[in-house]
Amino acid sequence: MKIKSIVKNGEALSAFFEKEKKHLLHFYPGLTIQRLKQDFKLMAFIHGIDNGTNADEIFDRPYLSYKTNPLTIFFEKLSLGVPLEYITGYRYFYKSLFRVTPDVLIPRSETEILVEKAVSWINKNHSEDFHVLDLGTGSGAIALSILMDTDKKLQIVASDISEKALKVARENYSSLKYLFPAHHKMTFIQSDRLHNIKDQFDLICTNPPYIKRLADREGVHHQVQNSEPHLALFLDDDLYDLWFHDLFHSCFHSLKPHGMVLMEGHENHLEHLAELAKKVGFGQIELIKDYTDRIRFLKLLK
Repeated sequence: MKIKSIVKNGEALSAFFEKEKKHLLHFYPGLTIQRLKQDFKLMAFIHGIDNGTNADEIFDRPYLSYKTNPLTIFFEKLSLGVPLEYITGYRYFYKSLFRVTPDVLIPRSETEILVEKAVSWINKNHSEDFHVLDLGTGSGAIALSILMDTDKKLQIVASDISEKALKVARENYSSLKYLFPAHHKMTFIQSDRLHNIKDQFDLICTNPPYIKRLADREGVHHQVQNSEPHLALFLDDDLYDLWFHDLFHSCFHSLKPHGMVLMEGHENHLEHLAELAKKVGFGQIELIKDYTDRIRFLKLLK
């Protein structure tokens, strides 16, 4: 009788990648087998699948194709085009690993520029009673990264319209708070823009929804459209200017004298939004480019 050879997890993963490569690259442009192995190791570690063994040893274990096998589940979700970050439940951003779910946007590397600008400005302009607002906090990645990267005493309010998003942000705060000084203080508020926020701030950071639902939709990757929360991505075209006018107006009146807003936005609309901000009353306005030399951020000084 012929004994069936045992297929190892690593072999099964490589075979799946080669067989489904064209299909996978449709969902995950630039995907490599190395990236898949990295994410499966992360999934195994986070969810205790590795049983405390060396992370690479998981690939030498026999692969058994049953429905509850984590690797089988990994294959199924990849075939459906679920973002890798939602499969593992985590995304590395700035200097830490953040919990992410389909209730929050997946933090992008370009947003790290916003954190860098914020930390630099805090270090230069810090006062004893320094207040920061992270508006539309999502996973909390911006606010928590700022807290981890400065020793200056900060009070940060992290707000979001979504209570589900705030739940994820609170989870990240609980798991990462040991990485920043105890004198920092962080609070969470559910709010649509600044409607429920009465404090005055030295700095407001925000990565708001900035994609026009119709005009910009063709430029949005289908995986983002199908998987990430539309509430955090899209605004109706006819309400776009009014929405941002109200946002800038609220930010202007919630800033202390000489306070600053740092906002991420759409490259096609930021120059126009800069004009809106100027009409609201901001005295100094700067457009900032991302790593690909595209306009990505607005810096507004009161």
